[in-house]
Amino acid sequence: MTDREREADILMKKFVRVIKWCLVLTLAGSLLVIGRQTYDSWRNEQASAEAAQIAGLSESGRAAPSRPPASEDAPLPDPLPDEASALAEIDLAALQAVNGDVAGWIMIPGTELSYPVMQGEDNQYYLSRSWKGEANASGSVFLESTCDKALTDFHTIVYAHRMRNDTMFGTLKYYNTLDFWQKHPSVYVAAENGDIYRYDIFAAHEVSTKGIIYRLDIEENRLEDELIRACLENSAIDTEIVPTGEDRLLTLSTCTATGRVDRWVVHAVLRAQYKSAR
Repeated sequence: MTDREREADILMKKFVRVIKWCLVLTLAGSLLVIGRQTYDSWRNEQASAEAAQIAGLSESGRAAPSRPPASEDAPLPDPLPDEASALAEIDLAALQAVNGDVAGWIMIPGTELSYPVMQGEDNQYYLSRSWKGEANASGSVFLESTCDKALTDFHTIVYAHRMRNDTMFGTLKYYNTLDFWQKHPSVYVAAENGDIYRYDIFAAHEVSTKGIIYRLDIEENRLEDELIRACLENSAIDTEIVPTGEDRLLTLSTCTATGRVDRWVVHAVLRAQYKSAR
């Protein structure tokens, strides 16, 4: 072997070692990130379970049996349906004693989606904090900072992360099929004023963050019908539920699995209102 060949061989071996170390470091970094995310998710679920306990919700309330969607012409049911009975005596004041940013509680019967709803001064704070305000990458479920806490706006938006283990808003991705919607057609929200709202889901789709869904001037510019039309025309499912501009809408917003700036949204329309026992 010539001197030049020997030098080339040494350089190649060094290059291979460098590549190996880079791969090892990359793998270690990836495992560290995954481990951190898993730990944060676990901590967040523990905090949410603590919130349920403080609010007086039983674990059974997180997985109550669901029911078919009601007809638009049906009378408003009274009292609170069994599927959401866990919310009947919810103690939001106890949660607010821990953190005054608690705005309510959201639940989709038959799923793991049952969490306190926060509202910060902006839409960044609870992206990376638990309901108690502790740093956590899993974040919280939180209300658009400009929306009325009593949920009286025409269009109310609620945000949360799409977690891989289906916690937070991870279950929303399943609303791309009618089968899942039929099993879980409603969203219940308990507000701090003592009202409990039932919203029936009518559309779900992927949407640009620049579109009408995220406009905050809908009522001001009388865009109610345009918003409803955008929801229905782009929906991945046909529920045959058609809201009007006189209704009140709830949009649940989360990220997509694509990594793009688009979002996955689930739209629901207010169909019943109840009073809690407290």
